[in-house]
Amino acid sequence: MKTQLIITLAMLSVSAWAQTGEHNHSEHEHEGCSHSEEIELSGELADKVGLQIFEAESGTIATSAIFPAEIKLNRDRTASVSPRYSSIVRSVQVEIGDKVKKGDVLATLENRETMAVYELTAPLDGTIISKDLAVGEVANEARVLYEIADLSTVWADISIFPRYQHLIRKGMPVVFIAHDGHTAKGVVQYISPIVSHETRTFTARCVLEGADEDFTPGTFVRARVYIETADVAVKVEREAVQMLEGIPVVFVPDGHGFRPVEVVLGSADETSVEIKSGLNTGDRYVAVGAFSLKAQMMTSGMDPHAGHNH
Repeated sequence: MKTQLIITLAMLSVSAWAQTGEHNHSEHEHEGCSHSEEIELSGELADKVGLQIFEAESGTIATSAIFPAEIKLNRDRTASVSPRYSSIVRSVQVEIGDKVKKGDVLATLENRETMAVYELTAPLDGTIISKDLAVGEVANEARVLYEIADLSTVWADISIFPRYQHLIRKGMPVVFIAHDGHTAKGVVQYISPIVSHETRTFTARCVLEGADEDFTPGTFVRARVYIETADVAVKVEREAVQMLEGIPVVFVPDGHGFRPVEVVLGSADETSVEIKSGLNTGDRYVAVGAFSLKAQMMTSGMDPHAGHNH
């Protein structure tokens, strides 16, 4: 016979909370219930869900905001290559998309005055991103024949809304999110002091090193900027917080099973949520598997207000 895990679901009264305001932790755990209903969660399901119990703890919450961003060429690692003299193009060695090393021959040209042949070479390691020459053409000193860019480093220009201007500072960490969910990390290295007339935003720039093809120049991505951090007295895993009839709850161990405790939420980041009331530091709670407990309760057809006087 499979081991049965008994889940005690004694719901707290929403109306009682509304009438009495704040309560201490012992009131959450022991008062307001004339009886409790029980449902059974099989040991097999509990194992499959992987229920994990953590202790509520103090810590830091890093609040963030999402902004649009565009990946651009790192102009500090881009070079234009032009003839040294008015010349005739005698040979072309590379095409757009070719990778070159500093010193590689790009083309050979002939000085129109002296008839001397010379080589045009790459000034840096990179990729050919533009080409404007053909054998037999005449090119003068002002003409850009090749443009080379080191695509292993790019600029990520973030469009910051004016109301966030006073919150954005150099050195802030940023996570860039591509359309397929891939991410890259950077820090704010430059903030424009001027608001764009076209977009009514100002620019914060990061330099991304070693970004993959999801962050090639011309790509639009999302930027999550961590704008501030705050120390909180109690926080739990985001997954632990579930909504029951619009009320946030956290499941806690209680005797032979678990029960939902109503909580008041504060600030949150991607992984954690501040608990302003309902739990204390050191209280044990279901960090992983809370959604399955909620689903088991809902599918059992239980009245979420069972055991309460209204």
